[in-house]
Amino acid sequence: MRRVLLCLLLAACGGRNKQSISLYEAGDYAGAARVADEGLASHPGDDGLWQMRIRAGLALGDGDGVAKAYAGYQSHRDGDDKELLADLAIATLDQALASPSAKMKIIAIEAVESAEIHELTDPVGERMGDDDDRVAAAAAVAVLRGFPQARGVVKQMLQSEEADARRTAIDGIARKFGDLARVDLVKFAESDPDPRVRQTAIRWLGRLKDPEATELLVRQLRHTDEGVRAAAALALAQIGKGDLGKLGDQVIKDRALAVRLAGIELLIAAKRTDTLLALAEDPQPLVAAEAALAAKRTDLAAKALERAATAENWTFRSGALNIARRVLGEEATAFAKKLAADPDPRVRVAAARVIANAGDKAAAIAILVEALTGEASLTAATDLADLGDERGITALTAAIRDQKRTPTERSQAVFAHRSAHRITPGLVSALADTDGVVRVEAAAAIIAMVK
Repeated sequence: MRRVLLCLLLAACGGRNKQSISLYEAGDYAGAARVADEGLASHPGDDGLWQMRIRAGLALGDGDGVAKAYAGYQSHRDGDDKELLADLAIATLDQALASPSAKMKIIAIEAVESAEIHELTDPVGERMGDDDDRVAAAAAVAVLRGFPQARGVVKQMLQSEEADARRTAIDGIARKFGDLARVDLVKFAESDPDPRVRQTAIRWLGRLKDPEATELLVRQLRHTDEGVRAAAALALAQIGKGDLGKLGDQVIKDRALAVRLAGIELLIAAKRTDTLLALAEDPQPLVAAEAALAAKRTDLAAKALERAATAENWTFRSGALNIARRVLGEEATAFAKKLAADPDPRVRVAAARVIANAGDKAAAIAILVEALTGEASLTAATDLADLGDERGITALTAAIRDQKRTPTERSQAVFAHRSAHRITPGLVSALADTDGVVRVEAAAAIIAMVK
């Protein structure tokens, strides 16, 4: 595939980059880079030479060289070369589909499906025969409407011993066939041994508002896994059938916070304002705040938030900030500014987000800049980038290039470019990262932004 693209490039461009292309095709990537650099010294406006310099850098695994070359090319063009970026990303995804790594193949498959990359439909279809059921399931779901044999593969994957393969298959048929997947959803919600698979099936029964699933979901409220119980409670609230008040009374006594919060949704659906008001004094401040909000008593919700703001657990303090705008309205900014001095940087970043949403961008940026060196540095950089502050983009780019960071952290920095919707030289250089997953994550991010 890459050879075909390079041949097309050779035919389309002038003679200045022919030698670089010839060296590249012969496998002399260092020579191709050197010739491209020599050409650019006298012809800095030649797009073909820039493109070959970037391609050669990627082939060499020279991330710093790629970053420098793309920065120069970006400056010369005063913008991105979306055609080149798509070509590079597609080539990386194509390589990932043929890699031995199941994780890389799955990321690539999902990127191809999401961006509708028709050039890679056949390679994705070939992965339906992969030895790893998780990959086969992802591939079959991706081409479910285009390959006749895909339905048969999905059916096989529903019986896989791999829980992730079953989860992918059940989510895929529900997403693409809706009510037609009901029989399988009921089966997996009731009897799958893996809680994550059950949760997926249960969530879809709720989204599809299947009234016949009510009794099944009631039984799942007694499941040992709190995620299953929470999903069942939310699904029952969405469907709106059965004795919702009684079920809400049962669920709200659960020991798990996520389940109790789902129980509030049941009480809302049952219109149990009296119970919601009683819960406004609940010892768990987030439960109290949500219940008071549901009962339209913002005064009681505000009191609950004040309790949450002084909770020992940082997640409660952060959770209070997440609902502050709904509870306090314009006064949420003052509440957030109090927590902007919290000892935990994750809480300070959450406070900055509330302040930014209220319109005080300068104050939010100041908080986020201070957090760039702490435990929440990547989150702070992401939020800064979202606010259009170049320091966020600079920090994310540096994180991608920092080999002392873990592959997971570098992938997080790659993914953050999506929300900022910015393609930086650092992101392009991630296509040459030493870790395969980071490379394919970068390709997925780039293709999502250029397609």
